[in-house]
Amino acid sequence: MTPNEPPVRRRLPAAERRKLILDAALDVFAAGGYQETTLDEVADRAGVSKALIYEHFSSKRDLYKEILETWVGELLGRILAAATAAGERSEDRLVAGLDGFLAFVEERRDAWRLLIRHRASDDVSETWERLFAEVARIIGAMMAAEMPRSSLPAGISFELVLDATSRQLMGSVTAIANWWDEHPEVPREQVLAMVMEFAWVGLERAASGEQWDPDH
Repeated sequence: MTPNEPPVRRRLPAAERRKLILDAALDVFAAGGYQETTLDEVADRAGVSKALIYEHFSSKRDLYKEILETWVGELLGRILAAATAAGERSEDRLVAGLDGFLAFVEERRDAWRLLIRHRASDDVSETWERLFAEVARIIGAMMAAEMPRSSLPAGISFELVLDATSRQLMGSVTAIANWWDEHPEVPREQVLAMVMEFAWVGLERAASGEQWDPDH
């Protein structure tokens, strides 16, 4: 190539172009939310044409759903890997799983804002709810051994109570994680301690047979 010739641009492989689009979309969606973000903004951030995005994704909804699937997949992987490595004790597994959850929030703050803080509109809410239910199911499996059937309210199946309790815990954890996103100066171990004070102390009291008495 002579000095006067323009540099030859290397055409990225399809997989690299797709990743470039996904990375740019994460930034834009996390900043503005699903409804407010346009594919033109994603294209500008990625430095590609809008037409190229349509070569990989059929719509904004399709692009957003893939991002959800990708990041929730990583979140689930972190929770499962941490819990599995923690051993057999339920408390250790729950602590490790929740710490894996918080590690994701700490290290992937843009992804967290996309997943939770900027919840999507109705056309992708079904995907979001399915993924949230899967995380709750995994948390519930770690809690099951510490929920004796003898302490459950009468007339309700164990499976329903476990599902409700795990979703309740997930709701509290996501609320604390949102608070932590606004107060990143708080160390992760202190946030984990707050979660366990709320969750584990209550489970231990239930495991000992203690129940709430509305007439007390």
